[in-house]
Amino acid sequence: MPLLLLAVRALCRLRLLGRQYRGRSAVATQNYRCLTGVEGRIDAGWIAMRRQLLEIGATWGQHPATLAQMQACTRELDAVVAPLAAQKTPVVLAPLHCVSDILAAMVGAGVTPGKASVVVSSSAESYTVASRKMGGVALSYCSIHQDNTSLASELMALMTNVSAGRENMIIFPDIPADYTVQTPEAQSGKISCRLFGRPAKLHSGVQRFSRIVSAQVVFYHLYYQHGIKIKIYSPLRPKEVAAKLPTMIENTLRDYPQDWLCGTSHSLYFINH
Repeated sequence: MPLLLLAVRALCRLRLLGRQYRGRSAVATQNYRCLTGVEGRIDAGWIAMRRQLLEIGATWGQHPATLAQMQACTRELDAVVAPLAAQKTPVVLAPLHCVSDILAAMVGAGVTPGKASVVVSSSAESYTVASRKMGGVALSYCSIHQDNTSLASELMALMTNVSAGRENMIIFPDIPADYTVQTPEAQSGKISCRLFGRPAKLHSGVQRFSRIVSAQVVFYHLYYQHGIKIKIYSPLRPKEVAAKLPTMIENTLRDYPQDWLCGTSHSLYFINH
């Protein structure tokens, strides 16, 4: 796997691979330069191909080194989550979109109590039950795009389980408005803030759900540096989320621009309704 990734990376740099991602690379590069003021190029082709290879390696491929890296990330995250579980404190896991949302969810599903459900607004659930079982995790998905009756039923069951400590809830807090603007909660489910000195709106799902179940929120994200690694933030109370989340997103774009998956969004968090 490392040699394959090195080969793909080299071919992307030579622009012999990833031609279909040139438009996305241009968008991500301009977003990065405009927001951070730093020169640099974001290679959306490399980011996408690396994600696909790592996901295959962690599921159907059962690649030993990839699985070992994932397990190491899970152990690091569990060192933060397990003490909260021991105190009977509900936990909401909030991974940022970095490297792979599938792998981030799999890492989260492996921590105490060993089961999690992801509240999603895109196609993350496209990875089948069979492939998730190949990854050896107890992970399910609840899509906010399903009909209201089914959504309400699933969310109530999930929140009951989270409150009782039977499973953790996983919500990606940095989902851009592009992906939620068509949902019924689009106009009301936002946190008004400032990102890179600009007025912005972030999805408020993490803040709202953690408040409902009185949970601590553990933010984290994966990054790729000679293997899959994890950055974990200290647990936050629900009322702290709105103040801390913008800084986390800013730091992620500045420090991990080749790992963040949301950079190809045209509007990011700056849609003006």
